[in-house]
Amino acid sequence: YERMAEAYTRIFTRLGLRFRKVDAHGGEIGGSKSQEFHVLADSGEDQIAWCEGDNFAANVELAEGLAPPTPRDGHTEQMKKIATPGKVRCEDVADLLKLPLTKTVKAIAVMHDEQFFLLLIRGDHTLNEIKASKLPFLNPFRFASDEEVERHLGCRPGYIGPVGIKQDIPVIADRTVAQMSDFVCGANEAGYHLTGVNWGRDLREPDYVFDIRNV
Repeated sequence: YERMAEAYTRIFTRLGLRFRKVDAHGGEIGGSKSQEFHVLADSGEDQIAWCEGDNFAANVELAEGLAPPTPRDGHTEQMKKIATPGKVRCEDVADLLKLPLTKTVKAIAVMHDEQFFLLLIRGDHTLNEIKASKLPFLNPFRFASDEEVERHLGCRPGYIGPVGIKQDIPVIADRTVAQMSDFVCGANEAGYHLTGVNWGRDLREPDYVFDIRNV
């Protein structure tokens, strides 16, 4: 493996390409190690995370999203239900409430077999489906249908959130979300969101905390 990887490295270097060898997801082929060679270009079709002058480089499907370095802040707000008619995207809710997008939490409903799960990521982040699919209790998963969301949460997508949900619905929070306080999320009621939401006071602590976002 290392001889072949070095051969590729020499070829691309002699061609004068500006490239990175990145750790990658093995996919269906599997194996304990997988790498891809990416030429750095604005016209590229993929995204990688890498550090200038460092050996680290990884496909965004694999690059680890670290937890914030500081512990969760204490709450300073009381939870309030705010009318947000027609605002189903975190960007629109943040704009309406004049808050940073980083104060919002996005709830994503998924199914594994017949079990309904709620995944939580910060409003400015995107779900990494490959990372989520590697969780043993989610492999494989699919996105819940509108009918399944309404059946389990009593609300259509766009206004769903983790507050007040049934105990038999596992909540998987991204590392960043697990350390948020005074955040905004759906109220599980059409046309409404909750502000000033805090773990332990307004809702139970997440059942699981994992890295499930793109860096």
